Amino acid sequence: MRRTKLTRTAILILISLTSLSAVRISQIDKLKVGKAPTYAALSPDGRWLFVTNFASDEISVIDTADRSKKEDFYAGHEPVGIAVAPVVDKIFVTNLAGGLVKVIDINTYEILDDIKVGEMPSNIAISPNGSQAFVTNFGRGAIGRIDVIDTSSHRVLGEIIVGVRPLAAVVSALGDLLFVACGGSNDLYIIETASRKVIKQLPVGLGPDALALSPDGNTLYVSNSRSDDISVVDLIDLKEVRRVSVGSKPFSIAVSQDGLIFVVETGDNMLSVYSADFEKITSVKVGKHPIDIKLSPDDRFAYITAEKDNRVFVYEIQ
Repeated sequence: MRRTKLTRTAILILISLTSLSAVRISQIDKLKVGKAPTYAALSPDGRWLFVTNFASDEISVIDTADRSKKEDFYAGHEPVGIAVAPVVDKIFVTNLAGGLVKVIDINTYEILDDIKVGEMPSNIAISPNGSQAFVTNFGRGAIGRIDVIDTSSHRVLGEIIVGVRPLAAVVSALGDLLFVACGGSNDLYIIETASRKVIKQLPVGLGPDALALSPDGNTLYVSNSRSDDISVVDLIDLKEVRRVSVGSKPFSIAVSQDGLIFVVETGDNMLSVYSADFEKITSVKVGKHPIDIKLSPDDRFAYITAEKDNRVFVYEIQ
């Protein structure tokens, strides 16, 4: 399906009208979770934050309303990637060492199924309609693999061969394209979801580890942790149009609905905020070795996992 190219001018004007210098970020809480918190996922309404704790084999459940940890529950050996499939009310979690994906009831936290996937499954992306989960697998050779899972039946529908060490994936808003960042081969794979065929392979920076889409869906941001920059990819022409230097080891990235770009710079233990045109707005210190960032649905709060602090840091965005 052909996309209609929407201008980014409206986004840039909106940001300028809100006065970039007025954007403030302040830490309002830090919540103790399990050992080595890695990735996080929010429930569709933003009420619950689920955090994988790699070293303690559990998921921590945080109530975002009062910023308290509700409980921890077992999530298999070495849980890493996590995603919520909203339509079926399930949590999907990768177990790195076991080559499994755990399927968990979002309300009872009961493990519903174990799905065998490729070697060293690292992360998960869910299609916009919630019907499919795409699992990135590191593998043990010169290639990586994506497993496509039906979220209702838990059946593996197919496999897609990609580059080395795929860690991040995101699905387009239309659900027609899957984007996969391969940190070992320094490239971005663009895959047609209907045919499960790779339609393009783009070189980006070194160590691409995270992906985020712009609000209009026309731009993809790729954080490159080994070259300390962000690749800006035009999704109309499917090409990298810019590469922007940021802080040390940018590991994860998120974009607000008004186009602000939040980058977790792991090497500096910082969270930096940029405009849609990559003018730096502000930076704040985060905990030790921050990994993942999630923005609340209303973009008022940022939740950041800090692996070496065993905590989730909460920031208010004003």
